[in-house]
Amino acid sequence: MRVSWPVAICAFAAGVVTGLLLAPRAGHETRRELASKARARLHELEEQLHGVESHLRRVEQQLQTLGERFRKAAASEAWQMENRDIARELPRMPHG
Repeated sequence: MRVSWPVAICAFAAGVVTGLLLAPRAGHETRRELASKARARLHELEEQLHGVESHLRRVEQQLQTLGERFRKAAASEAWQMENRDIARELPRMPHG
């Protein structure tokens, strides 16, 4: 189906006129409302981001504490294993 240019231009113009006649608000009012909604949404996103940041800081602190506990436990276990190995070897050592 082929559409001629004059028909396409008339259809476009009719759409623009219909849009202008049926528009609920003037363009500047619509832009102002959209900008206000965008600012409100941006503020909400910033608050959510701050919440995520504080949550991540708490998780980081918990992981650091957990890591320190594991390091202490590993060091303690290694020391105990070393003492057990020494205790096992003591009877085999020559006495002088």
